[in-house]
Formats: sequence, structure tokens, C-alpha cells
Amino acid sequence: MFKLALQLGCTVGELCDRLSFDEFIDWLAYDGIDPFGGFRQDIQTATLLYAKVGQGSLTDYLPIDPNPMSEEMRERYEYEQALKNSEKEARQLAQMLGRLEDKANKH
Repeated sequence: MFKLALQLGCTVGELCDRLSFDEFIDWLAYDGIDPFGGFRQDIQTATLLYAKVGQGSLTDYLPIDPNPMSEEMRERYEYEQALKNSEKEARQLAQMLGRLEDKANKH
């Protein structure tokens, strides 16, 4: 609510008086697709720095962690990512072996 009020140049009280619930929900959806405000500016600045320097990852240039997690949450996330990558690599390997087997059977 505060970010929207700031963006529209009014107080939160004024915004509450003139904004319907349905329109507020629409603004939330819009912000999810195309965010505005400080975080968006941080992303734009980080993108420019990343393009200029060309090293690391985009998140290295953000002043805050865009996805703050506890150590436990981060370990779980990294485990799940590694598992997904392993499953993807296993599927790719199985497809490659299947193609090789098909070629061998044709000859």
C-alpha cells in the first residue's frame, strides 16, 4: 500500500479512500509483472553494473539479498536445485543412450 501511495503521490489514507479492493488487487498483480519503486531501481542499477563489469552474477551487484533465507532454507534450496539438475542430466543421458541404441539397432 505504501509503495503504491508513494508512486501515485498520495498518502496511504487518501489511497484507501479512493481505491477499491478490486483495483488494489489489480495493482498487486501489475506489480508482480512489472514492479516499480526502490527494488526495481536496484535491479536496473545492478543490471547496468553487471553489463559494465561482465563478471559474477546479477545478484552480486544488488545492495540487498533478493531472496533472503536462513542457512537451513538455503541448504534445502541448494539441495533441491542439485536434485533437479541431476534429474535433468539423467533424462538427457537416457535420451542420448536411447538414440545411440536406436542407431545401433538400425545398422
